[in-house]
Amino acid sequence: MRNQKGFTLIELIIVIVVLGILAVTAAPQFFNFSGDARTSTVKGLKGNIQGAYQTVYAKAAVEGSLGATGSVESIDTVYGYPAATDAGIGKASNIDSQDWDTLEVTGTPNKYYVSPEGYTQPATSGDPLVESDYTSGNCYAVYSETSSADAAPVVTAETSGCGN
Repeated sequence: MRNQKGFTLIELIIVIVVLGILAVTAAPQFFNFSGDARTSTVKGLKGNIQGAYQTVYAKAAVEGSLGATGSVESIDTVYGYPAATDAGIGKASNIDSQDWDTLEVTGTPNKYYVSPEGYTQPATSGDPLVESDYTSGNCYAVYSETSSADAAPVVTAETSGCGN
């Protein structure tokens, strides 16, 4: 009887096939590509909104249109910054409602929530979106309108819930 060393070709093929099956079934558990993409999208949206409000303010300053209400190139403004509405920051940052879920919240300050389309769902089927639908989902950007001529708007991004 001869002394056998190493593995046969069949044994190696079986090991490779088993490892391939494990990789295909286990890899998606370790990589959350959609959550990472959603997080990056919301962070990019925050930068888009910041750039848009700065551009509109610069244009308003040049035109001398820094009053409590106004309009710059058909964008509604408050103290030269875009208003927290679709006709304000929505238009300035070119947010298309087909790609995003948006919500205007009147208050002090007025707020404009934006979330990846289809990710934020109404709390009850058939209801329109409300502020708690965004804050409970933890995957959104929010533009808080300025309330005085001495302050700039505030833009924040909440991404802790984007990985789901």
